[in-house]
Amino acid sequence: MARLTTAPHGGDVEAVSREYGIPIDELIDFSASINPLGLPAAARARLQRESSDVALLARYPDPGYSELRFELATRLSVSPECLTIANGSAALLGAVICALRPRTCLLPVPAFGEQQRALTAAGCEIERIPLSAGNGFRLDTRALRQMLQERRPSLCVLTNPHNPSGALTTAAEMSQVLRAASAHRVQLLIDEAFIDFAPNDTLTAAATGSDHLVVLRSLTKFFGMPALRVGYCVSTPGMTARIGAQLPEWPVTTLAAAAAAEALRDEDYAERTLRAVADERQRLRELLAGNGVDTYESAGNFLLIRLPERGQDSTALRAQLIRRHHLIVRDCRSFDGMAGGQFVRVAVRSRADNERLVDAIHAELPEIPNAD
Repeated sequence: MARLTTAPHGGDVEAVSREYGIPIDELIDFSASINPLGLPAAARARLQRESSDVALLARYPDPGYSELRFELATRLSVSPECLTIANGSAALLGAVICALRPRTCLLPVPAFGEQQRALTAAGCEIERIPLSAGNGFRLDTRALRQMLQERRPSLCVLTNPHNPSGALTTAAEMSQVLRAASAHRVQLLIDEAFIDFAPNDTLTAAATGSDHLVVLRSLTKFFGMPALRVGYCVSTPGMTARIGAQLPEWPVTTLAAAAAAEALRDEDYAERTLRAVADERQRLRELLAGNGVDTYESAGNFLLIRLPERGQDSTALRAQLIRRHHLIVRDCRSFDGMAGGQFVRVAVRSRADNERLVDAIHAELPEIPNAD
């Protein structure tokens, strides 16, 4: 019998395949929130072309990542000197914390486990701020501003949209938090890994002119390229230099940087993604609700499901969905503040995949009456 395990991250399809004895091509992964449209066609074509270029593969990457830096700066309307590029936002998280060397940190929870790990590794004392499930895990920015004034921590780490709930804090509200952080000399680190799905609420522009703000961004979720590991952060030029000093030379491969640059040029892909994800996210939420399953309002390409108090917990449900239906969902026990086993997170995938998920969840949670 397969062990019931909780992976610290979603997307470990190989481990699930080995553990449950199911071929990888028979598994559908809802645990990693990746754009269902997949890698943009132009980026895919460039990868295929350049991966066969023997001369290119024999050269080291451009240490400045000039092409990718230019495309990012153009897309974000920021100076190239304000960008730090690395192999994913998780790698940058550790680099930023090492650069800041915080003694204390305010951390709203539930939170991505990597945040706690990086803070603990840096010897930082963490004060957790519980977010309320009854309030949809939305950040109470007024209460947070009061805490910044009273506690005066070295650092405050936020995630927007929140992961794993998808709750969005508007740019106006985040700007108020930034003003409070600046007034009380608190460093603010905002993880915007999923903000491309709510692009009007980013604080990247503000980060270029504030000594108290660093914004983390990811290219893998929105552009469907997690295997290539590309992320970046936005800050002042001075902070950019400090963060860069914590990273190894050539943190991103030539092929990954080229594919990311190509993806950023595809504006039509971005527009299609926003429409498709918004439509399918709402449809999936309605289908789940029609089967009596509670979800939370989300601005990301995923939904957080709250399980009934009686019945299977998140670990058992995940195992049953894998064994019986070959579907992988994210057991949220690994999120700091969600150890109780009440929540699973599911990605928004294609319409057919989403319908298959709804049927499987209804089969595994028969005690929930169908709304019809």
